[in-house]
Amino acid sequence: MQQKRLQNVIAESRWLLPVVTPFAILIWGIVSLFDYSAIPSLVCLMFSTYLMIELNNENALIRIYSRMVSCCFMVFTTMATFQFISIRAAIVILCIAGFYTCAFRSYQQHTAQGWLFYAFLCIGISSIVWVHTLYLLPLLWLLLATNLLAASAKNYVASVLGVLLPNLLYVGYFLWNGNLDTFLAHYTALAEFETICNYELLSISQIITAAWIILCAIIGTSHCLIEKRNDNIRTRMLYGAFIAIAWFSIVFLCLQPQHFEALLGCIITSASPLIGHYFALTHSKLSNFTFKVIALGTIILTMYNLWAVLPNIFLYK
Repeated sequence: MQQKRLQNVIAESRWLLPVVTPFAILIWGIVSLFDYSAIPSLVCLMFSTYLMIELNNENALIRIYSRMVSCCFMVFTTMATFQFISIRAAIVILCIAGFYTCAFRSYQQHTAQGWLFYAFLCIGISSIVWVHTLYLLPLLWLLLATNLLAASAKNYVASVLGVLLPNLLYVGYFLWNGNLDTFLAHYTALAEFETICNYELLSISQIITAAWIILCAIIGTSHCLIEKRNDNIRTRMLYGAFIAIAWFSIVFLCLQPQHFEALLGCIITSASPLIGHYFALTHSKLSNFTFKVIALGTIILTMYNLWAVLPNIFLYK
């Protein structure tokens, strides 16, 4: 019988989500007291967390009872305190979570036009606030065939319509108002590339936070690849999708750090199931030690980021 360590007791606890949620709301509430623009982001976080819970429940991402996926997501999102006032980042996170929730329902379904329309509708909405979301499309269409096993002409047409609908409405809005310059600037940004790996654009807290989340992605990815034989085929396929999108976003972030806020949201949403899978399903002394280090480091980083962001809010006001 495998020994239950502190890591396993926490990961399998039914009290985990009720304990983590007030902690996250408290941090968000502190920032919202001084900057009301954080409130819409908080609302997006609440909906995103609900979608991550549904994602875990509907797909049995972890083969035991555990809320680690949604809790890791909530903790990592809260840790990136400097993103609280970025409604763009919040919407991108919500849309990526919505994409996963809808798209994964199409697994091995060649007539899942409805779910895929909604999934790619989320991508289309995300592209309105961050047009570079469209760079994900080739990868998502590939994963539709290789990981979701749902490749069919009707499904691909539904996905295209889902992406086009919000963008057509967006174009129509600017055409109606005669504001063609803003419309053109939005989409021509896809062809604009700034200096590669220009990390001077990022603050110390942003670099440390991104490195910490990427470290968690590395640990989670390694675990999923090494221990994938213990999961069923469907779960392996879904985690393969998380890994592909997470590492696409990481490489994109490393090359073009000016898109930090939106890309960090993509990484958090994709890496949370990976590290949650690791924490919930490992029982070694090493994994228990890793859990303690990551938990303590995340709390310290959250406090550091909160301390760093509040003075900026006061200066801005």
